[in-house]
Amino acid sequence: MAKQNSNSKELRAQDIYQLVHTTLQEHFQLDMENRTYGAQDVWDVLVAASVERISVEMASQLLEGAPSGTTVRTLVKSMLQDIGRMTALEKQVNQLLTARLPRRLLRSKLPAAIDLTELPYHGQEAEDDPYVRRGRAKSGTTHFYVFATLYVVKKNKRYTLGLVLMKQGEKAQDVLERLLTHGQQLGLRLKRLYLDRGFDNNGLIAYLKKQPFPTIIPLVVRGKQGGSRALLVGRKSYTTTYERKSTIYDAQTLPLFIVCKYSKGKYKRKGVFHFAYIVIGNLKCQPAQIAEEYRRRFGIETSYRLMNTVRARTTCKIAAFRLFLVALAFLCLNLWQYVKWTYLFVPNLSFAIKRAKKPDAP
Repeated sequence: MAKQNSNSKELRAQDIYQLVHTTLQEHFQLDMENRTYGAQDVWDVLVAASVERISVEMASQLLEGAPSGTTVRTLVKSMLQDIGRMTALEKQVNQLLTARLPRRLLRSKLPAAIDLTELPYHGQEAEDDPYVRRGRAKSGTTHFYVFATLYVVKKNKRYTLGLVLMKQGEKAQDVLERLLTHGQQLGLRLKRLYLDRGFDNNGLIAYLKKQPFPTIIPLVVRGKQGGSRALLVGRKSYTTTYERKSTIYDAQTLPLFIVCKYSKGKYKRKGVFHFAYIVIGNLKCQPAQIAEEYRRRFGIETSYRLMNTVRARTTCKIAAFRLFLVALAFLCLNLWQYVKWTYLFVPNLSFAIKRAKKPDAP
């Protein structure tokens, strides 16, 4: 049995259950007029589908006395339709995700990451949906819903602060600006930013050079022998600059950190391997330190794997419904982190002892 540090309140399963429902009902109101079921019955089905990674229909059948899957989907779709445009839904979803953040989370500057994840779309007439994007073949399809998230880590706890759904033809820079604006509105101060290689283009590089925080992006290596691939040589790590031209954007001078690593059978690889990182801003680190810094970004990929373990499955072709289910999965993860921070976090005892021994100021 866990106890809260501040008032020794006992933490029970019912408390966590009620926390999820309270948070959902604070930000999304279902129209339950003339219904034989209550709003909590609908949320029960959705949360069960999410936690068990099953469809709404199957969750409805598993829960005794629950409304049908058709009823649940109809009520949720009607609620999302009442919210209106996707921008309004994204705003409401992000308010949901940040409703129970620990009070001390944003007090100091934090490293953050922005990344993209693709969820497969299996259906016909995908071109008619403005939110279905084409990509490399995966999971038996070349069409995906693409979600972007803003994410921070503090004391080994992961928090997703922002979630957006990309449109067809929308640029990575547009998504980046939307998420950074959302972070600023929350009071987030960036210590540094980690981006996926999908954000590597000259237009975005020019934008990031004007920002007050440093950014690390892996370089997209092009060319078979020449181009940026010619930089991946030697047996020592080094720093350099590279002038890269573009048919769409202006030419940019890239500050590069080339990292040389030796693999002795790890991941079934042997020999010398090179990694290239674009480092924008004032970040005084050696190449090996940059590689170690960027490793922190892989925590966001962990969050995506965890999200998929608590995401309800659906074949629905309504983008807003898909966004809501993804947001519900991230909410479950955020609330679990909130519970751990609030109830299970053990203060630094050595710091408390030193503070207690410090004499009072006259």
